[in-house]
Amino acid sequence: MTKRLRLTVPVLLVACALLTGCSTMDKKTAEVRDTVQMREGAQRASSSILDMTGVKKGKITKPGPLPLACDDYEPEGQVIHMRHSWSIYDLPFEELEKAYAALRRALPEKGWKIVSDGPDTSKAKTPTIVADSPDGEFSADLRLMDNRNDKDPTSVLAITVVSRCFQES
Repeated sequence: MTKRLRLTVPVLLVACALLTGCSTMDKKTAEVRDTVQMREGAQRASSSILDMTGVKKGKITKPGPLPLACDDYEPEGQVIHMRHSWSIYDLPFEELEKAYAALRRALPEKGWKIVSDGPDTSKAKTPTIVADSPDGEFSADLRLMDNRNDKDPTSVLAITVVSRCFQES
């Protein structure tokens, strides 16, 4: 091995180690949780939110919680979160407003911590509440979408419940 090559190889190895080390230091780890229990927890949180709205009529979309990958976690590709997006629709906008106001009151009463309450950054300035569950396992994003002046005038109360990232057991 030439003298130049002998000096280059250690420098490259140190550089590779530093670069690799930097990328793994940015990765987070997640607690191990049972996927079925997390799916059921997201469903319970969503059901509780629906109860808090006081809505007895209207329609509710039916998809259940779905697992989605979490980025920046180790082991890569094995860390997920549950996401349950659903909405209430086919009600007059005024009824959806009442349901949204009921949520604003009921969430803190049920132990949820409202971390954000106000218009989002969209052009429509959609009223949005973001709240964390009492146990800290779930967050909810609630949006009152006023579509009365749109081509499709169906207004919607859109709810998304998301779990913390976890490693599947």
